[in-house]
Amino acid sequence: LIPQLPPAVPLLRCTANLTVGKYASWLGMHPNYLQPLLPYLAQGLSIEQCASASAIAIKELCEQCNEQLMLGDSVLELYGGIVASQQSQMAGANGAGTGGAATPTLALCDELEVLEGACKAVSRQLQDAAAKGTSSDVTSVYLNRLIQPIGLRLTALAAPESTCGPKQVIAELERLTVIVRFLVIPGQGSGGGDNSATSGPGPSFILDLMRESWPLLDAISQKHQRDYYVAEKLCRLHKHALRGAGTVAYTSMLEPLLTQLTRNFAQSHLSPYLYAASICISEYGTNPAQVQRLFGMVSEMSNTVFSMLRTMDDFTSHPDIVEEFFFLAGRMMCKCPEPLVLSPLLVGLLQCAAVGMQLQHRDANRGTLNFLENTVSYGVSVVKSAKAGGSSSTGYSDNSCKEALERAIVSDGQPIVNNLAKALLGDLPAYRLDYGNGSIAGVLHRLNDLCPELLLQWINPALTLVPESAKAAFVGTLVQKVSRDEFNSSVRRFVSICERNRKLGGGTSES
Repeated sequence: LIPQLPPAVPLLRCTANLTVGKYASWLGMHPNYLQPLLPYLAQGLSIEQCASASAIAIKELCEQCNEQLMLGDSVLELYGGIVASQQSQMAGANGAGTGGAATPTLALCDELEVLEGACKAVSRQLQDAAAKGTSSDVTSVYLNRLIQPIGLRLTALAAPESTCGPKQVIAELERLTVIVRFLVIPGQGSGGGDNSATSGPGPSFILDLMRESWPLLDAISQKHQRDYYVAEKLCRLHKHALRGAGTVAYTSMLEPLLTQLTRNFAQSHLSPYLYAASICISEYGTNPAQVQRLFGMVSEMSNTVFSMLRTMDDFTSHPDIVEEFFFLAGRMMCKCPEPLVLSPLLVGLLQCAAVGMQLQHRDANRGTLNFLENTVSYGVSVVKSAKAGGSSSTGYSDNSCKEALERAIVSDGQPIVNNLAKALLGDLPAYRLDYGNGSIAGVLHRLNDLCPELLLQWINPALTLVPESAKAAFVGTLVQKVSRDEFNSSVRRFVSICERNRKLGGGTSES
């Protein structure tokens, strides 16, 4: 019935495509009904209004592949035609296509849906072949069909004489990322990340792929050094490769990865490299063998950021750098804080944070507060550990870390507290008042745990224009060291009174 629908009504065809996709599970158990539907979906890729629905339906059918429904070869053939058509169009030399039966040219997002489906269908066929003991030959065939064309195109794009723009590079990086995420090679174990124990592609396949493509990826990152989207897609590929292979297997790639991220950030000043560095800290920060290497990366990136952000205008012009840089520093404070706390870099970070938290930018403000709350939280925990006479798992003395952190807080805590008070009073942005990790209330509450006398000494002068009863109630919660929930409520009440008072013209007493 569906293939008989009027072809000249695109919206009807779009709905039909989506319907086929939603019945994918049923069609997987009744594959005899698919014979007329697959050509129908493939034809829908050539109709602009239907292309997305057709691509999604094809992917959903591939997700339901089984021994009765084997779509790997047919969808791979379809996908190969799609890419060939796109390459022909980009080249411009053969703009007339390949005749009346030309394969349609898809938007990249739709093409990637088809590629994801092909990877899932192939993965199922490889799983079935492994169960029959015939997987090795079949695996190499499918890997060549999926990866070799991308490798050839990347080689051409990385060549010095290539004049292709970043758009083609981005497309190849996206394709490679889809393969890393969704192609499963049986018998190689699982790396984790996006890929669970039942769906992970395993370390060997991903490591081989990344090792072979590394020179090309590195050359491309240098060739399109200042293109934000190339950097973003490259870092996304690194993230999924690391998480897919797993930290243990990917350790051999860590040093070149950190070197690439540090160098590229110093050259380009693009925030995706900071984000990828955060991912490395998240994955390797609890490994004592990698802590010093990670700190070296953070130190070099910090020097680059400090050289960029010299004035308030610099901060305002680069909010994405502020955001990702402080999330990077905050993750370092969570995962492996000791080398950072014991270095002079911590003072520079606190001074930079005191400026960054003044930005009228939600995400930059969130990143700054996240770093500050993580830093003070570490201080609270290290004070407790030092009292117990302990040392960290990485061999650093808790007493040394405690003293270094306290010196940094005493030296540069007052401007931070002043800014927190201004945010409560409405003179600075208060995007994150009391929720999540990295909020005004969170930083104040942890500071009150760490250094209550200093906090009171710093915050009282900043609240001189606040109605006296509101100030007394707020300061009272600090003195009483109430729970975090109670303190959050106190902060909200205090901010509400300050806002009302400001609207009424200010003053030092409630009217």
